[in-house]
Amino acid sequence: MKRPIRLALVTAALVFSAASSSSAQSAGDGYMFHRPDVTVSVRGGYSHAAAGSDVFDDVTTNLTLDRGDFSSLTIGGDFAVHLTSRVDVVLSGGYSRANHKSEFRDFIDNNDLPIEQTTTFERIPLTANVRLNLSAPGRAVGRLAWIPTRVVPYVGAGIGAMRYRFKQDGDFVNFTTNAVFPADLDSEGWGLVEQGMAGVDYNFSTQFGLSLDARYLHANGELGSAFKGYDRIDLSGATATIGLLVRL
Repeated sequence: MKRPIRLALVTAALVFSAASSSSAQSAGDGYMFHRPDVTVSVRGGYSHAAAGSDVFDDVTTNLTLDRGDFSSLTIGGDFAVHLTSRVDVVLSGGYSRANHKSEFRDFIDNNDLPIEQTTTFERIPLTANVRLNLSAPGRAVGRLAWIPTRVVPYVGAGIGAMRYRFKQDGDFVNFTTNAVFPADLDSEGWGLVEQGMAGVDYNFSTQFGLSLDARYLHANGELGSAFKGYDRIDLSGATATIGLLVRL
């Protein structure tokens, strides 16, 4: 959990620093000398994991974990190429990681001590999206000047791949013999991801703005031999982020 928290704090610091810098440097400069070709953004926020498959059913039933434990802070970024005044192609990436210690709810070891383990759930979605701006991002004034619109709502959808990892290490119980044994159970791979998104850009200067973004991702993937017998793991979830955008 510490790594996503640090990344989110860095994102917030970048937003504050860029806002202060642009306010100081862009005062009185209400236009750009060209229509921007691309927009780059860095976002931070929260990623909710649906955690709907049977592997999550098992660990939340047997261990002191809840489905909410698989949600976490997230960081992401976008690279948008402007095809027309209303349509962008957006390449997106993100990272979220939940890591929690737990113990068996109904079992203790021979020394009357809890049987402990750690569970890690990582998701890295990489998507290509088409974004539709519901209002024009800006307007041209003459042949040289371009003025950004203050508020630009948008919707979009895309497809891509998600890198994922589900790992448990610690002590476990053989339910047939009630024996306690140590194990390192690890599964990682790639899954197809479909994504829908909506949000709003708030432009506080000619070049910089804030992006408020919400997304839903639908994905699942195969679990490896360490989790033999389980269905495909549910990788779906929703994210809500705020970030800094820069027009170039």
